Order: sequence, then C-alpha cells, then structure tokens
Amino acid sequence: MKILLILPISFLLNIFIKNVKFDPFVFVPRLHFIAEDLFRKKVNTQNNILSFAVGTLSSLIIIAVCFLIPFFLLMLLYKVHFLLGLIIELALCYITLGIRKPLEISSRIYHSLKNNDIKKAKSLLKENTDIDTEDIEEEQIIKNTIEYTVISIAEDYIYPAIFLLLGGAPLCMAYKALYKLSESSSDTVYIDENKSDDIFGIFNIKLCYILNIIPSFFTSIVHIITSRILRYEYKNAFTTLKRDGKNNKARLEASVAGALDIELGGEYIKDGEIYDRPLVGEYLEDLEIRHIEKANKFILTSAIFSLALLIIIKLISMLIASIIA
Repeated sequence: MKILLILPISFLLNIFIKNVKFDPFVFVPRLHFIAEDLFRKKVNTQNNILSFAVGTLSSLIIIAVCFLIPFFLLMLLYKVHFLLGLIIELALCYITLGIRKPLEISSRIYHSLKNNDIKKAKSLLKENTDIDTEDIEEEQIIKNTIEYTVISIAEDYIYPAIFLLLGGAPLCMAYKALYKLSESSSDTVYIDENKSDDIFGIFNIKLCYILNIIPSFFTSIVHIITSRILRYEYKNAFTTLKRDGKNNKARLEASVAGALDIELGGEYIKDGEIYDRPLVGEYLEDLEIRHIEKANKFILTSAIFSLALLIIIKLISMLIASIIA
C-alpha cells in the first residue's frame, strides 16, 4: 500500500524540488573501477574467463550491498514508526529517481538556441552527454538534445519507477546501481548497452540490457498512447517503433521520432571517434528549436501517464491478491 503513496509523492518531489548535488551512485562505478584495477595489478593475465568471473562477482557484491543496506534500514525504521520509514524511503526515492534534470537541461539548451547563444548550448550538451560538440551545427544540437531527454527520462525515471513498484526503494536502488555500472562500462548514454569490449564489465551491460527490455517496450507503448492523447502522429509512432525499434534505446527514440515526425539517431563524435547509430523515424523536415519544446511536453506527459499506469497496475495486482487470499 505504501508504494501508492511513494510513487506520486516521489514524482512531485523530483519535479518541484531542485535536485541535490549529492549523488551516492557516483561511488558505484568507482568501486567497480577499484576492483578492476586491483584485479589487473594482482593478476597479470589476459584470461577473459577469469576477468569476466571476477567482474561479475564484483558487480553482484556492489548490487547486493545497494539492496541490502536500504532494505534492513527501512525494515528497522518502519518498525520504529511507519511515518519515519515512509519519510526515509521517500528520501531514498528522491535521490534515486531523476526526472527534473533532463527537462531542465533541455529547456536551458532551448533558451540558449532561442537567444542565438550556440556556444552555451554546445557547452550544456557536452557537459551532460560527453559527446564532442565543437564542430556540430544547430540541427545536430537539437537532435542530440531530444535524444538525451528521451533516454534520460526513461532510464533515470520510468525504468527505476518500475522496479520501485516491484520491490520498493531497495530494489529501485539496486537497479540504479546496476544501471550506473552498465553506463560506466559502455561509457556513453547513446551507444546500445548490449555491445561492449569491456570483458570485466560485460555482465553489467548484458544484465541491464535484459532487464530493460520490458521497461523499454512499456515506455514505447506509453509514448504511442501519449501521442494519441496529444493528437500527435500516433499511427506513425507505432509504425516507426515496429520498423526501427531494434534495441532498447532505439525503441525509445523510434516511438518519439514517429510521434513528432522527425528523424533521430545517426552519427555522433565522442573523444574524436565516430559512433554510428541506426537512424529512426523519417527526415520529413529540418529540426528546429521548437522541436525541443514539443519533445519536452511530449516526454513529460509520457512520464505522467507512465506514473498513472504504474499506480493502476499496482491497484489491480493488490485487488487480484486480495481475491486469491
């Protein structure tokens, strides 16, 4: 029952309260890097099987700790007083879920471009995506900004919210730890998390990819429903998703690209290296700054609708459980 309070309240906290600068999850990839560094120094070997085994064990320990600490902490606090446990669980959800920052960053990029301050827009984009922005044009900035917002809202809010629904703050935090490990191993927010040459971290990438399959379908379907509600191109959103949604990230982008009648994906440059991602959607018109504003409205509405659906799913599961009992 408490999840029915935590889901909407944590959403409102994320929207209306500015994110604290402290992020405990920054220590998660650092711990993994320390474990890898120790392994490389102590075991001077090129054995991929051993590297995979040690990397997997290191990841499982970190994920388990991120689950067990909040689990036992909350169990103790709820025994002391329900409100005390609820307040702490809300605080944990507040630092775990993230919806405000991507919308805030994309809005700042939008206003920078509107004021013809392309330098600031490039700086904001590079700071939050790590892609090279020095030689890109305005249209590419707009495309990368929309992609950043789409992926970030899904992976930082909707996906963790699904795990929050399934197992409360402890499972939500364990998932976020896995996501951070996967992100550090793949080393980019754009590249698909199912591909990497990092043997030590491949377990994180593969497991995160598998766990994100159903959430990515859920989010994409929500995008289609949202496009119908907002009278966007919902039929095109479905067609584009069916045609171009080949992996988790592509599904997210395809449903949005179809709804907005735009094209996403393609090349981007990071650390001087060109990455080529599948194109999704259709290039029907040039991207303009108004597309950022339109995308933000669409993505925020999708997040709200996702929240409503998760609450409905929880209510239905509770009803079924009561009938069976």
